[in-house]
Amino acid sequence: MGGPSRSGGNGPSDPERDGGPGRPKGSTPTPMTKSPSGRSPALSMKSFFSFDHFVWTVVFRDIRYNFRQAALTVGVVAVGVTLIVFLNALISGLQRRLVSSVTGSIPHVIIRPMKRTPLSLGEIAPEKGVRYGLQVEAVEQQKRKIEDWTLWIPRLQGFDPGIVAVSPEVEGQGILSRGTKRLAVRMVGMIPEEHNRVVDIQSKLVGGRFYGLTSGETALGYKLAEEFSLKLGDKIRLTSSENLSAVLTVVGIFDTGFNLVDGQTLFLTLKDAQSLLGLGTAVTSLGIKLDKIFEAEGLAKRLALQVPYETRSWMKDNESLLTGLKAQSQSSLLIQFFTAVASGFGIASIMVMSVMNRQREIGILKAMGAKRKQIIRIFALEGTFLALIGAIIGAGFGSALSLLLGRLRAASAAGARQIEFFPIDLTTGIILTAVAVAVSVGFGASLYPASRAARVNPVEVIR
Repeated sequence: MGGPSRSGGNGPSDPERDGGPGRPKGSTPTPMTKSPSGRSPALSMKSFFSFDHFVWTVVFRDIRYNFRQAALTVGVVAVGVTLIVFLNALISGLQRRLVSSVTGSIPHVIIRPMKRTPLSLGEIAPEKGVRYGLQVEAVEQQKRKIEDWTLWIPRLQGFDPGIVAVSPEVEGQGILSRGTKRLAVRMVGMIPEEHNRVVDIQSKLVGGRFYGLTSGETALGYKLAEEFSLKLGDKIRLTSSENLSAVLTVVGIFDTGFNLVDGQTLFLTLKDAQSLLGLGTAVTSLGIKLDKIFEAEGLAKRLALQVPYETRSWMKDNESLLTGLKAQSQSSLLIQFFTAVASGFGIASIMVMSVMNRQREIGILKAMGAKRKQIIRIFALEGTFLALIGAIIGAGFGSALSLLLGRLRAASAAGARQIEFFPIDLTTGIILTAVAVAVSVGFGASLYPASRAARVNPVEVIR
């Protein structure tokens, strides 16, 4: 009867000695731990980024010996990141310029008296089955004004720490005339120094002055001045809707970049406007400036619960602008998404070709004892590392391009302002986000080629 079989005998083979199933007999087994299911444990992020001298040596050797392929991968990522950085900076700059052109010329929140709407007797005391045979006649609308504005200003200033300044205003319609020419205009009476804290006019002067405006003087937009061929020191006549008129001297001309202000608005002292509109000592509105402009709507709603007046924010009056900005941001994100996807496919294609060209090398590595997870790490780290290099280069090119184009300027029509050809708003957040997206895409795009490399059968490729 035979005893235990020896190596090379006809007895049952030893899987550990023979190399295990699917492994050449007598080969050195790869030390792999097994999970309860019999499969290799999943490659965790911690183990993926842990330092392995063998893995990193192979990664850098592959990059060095396949330099053209590595350079192509870096170039694909760099172009994508350059586009993302520049596009983000440009869209942010365009939005900033649009918003500042609006909010820089009007108060962020306006408080004004509520409009009174006449009610019929049936609406006041409705009775079922009763008809009211009354004739309704239009009556003159009572002037909308704030009598106790001097009491409200300190209250508003202490209402919220985000309120920077509050300015009383008298706003109305009038007719500007000089010689035989007439034009309907918007006149704003205010206290120059206080109003400038809410809406900056002083820094946008083309000529003359805004501070120190006295009775009988006015400052107007450059388009209005061009319409009437006005220059500093010229006289104009302003007639209000109350059929009261005054002769004013032009002492200031400004260019805000906002057509409503530059082409239709003139500023005069608070007392002159009150006299022309027959308001006595009352004002028509209170303008508020905030340190965070996008909190205007929330503040307006909270103020509406505290004051017996109508409160409106610039966001409510410019809903179409905000809708357009939102659509612009969504379009930008869509473009960036497809740019990232295209870069990812480019990286994946290059890495797949690399795996196909290096199958014999992969087989030799596995035959030498390289573990499956080490093969995955080699190719995944290679793709991620090249994506990081490309992202850094692309961030540099994108930032340089943005800053270069952002320096291009042109004078405004009135010559008071320098207008950007490309309004750039480049921030650290934009750069870091672009780099993070590129590295993530590089890592994700490398996983499929890496898993394909790990499935290479060393017996087949070496044979």
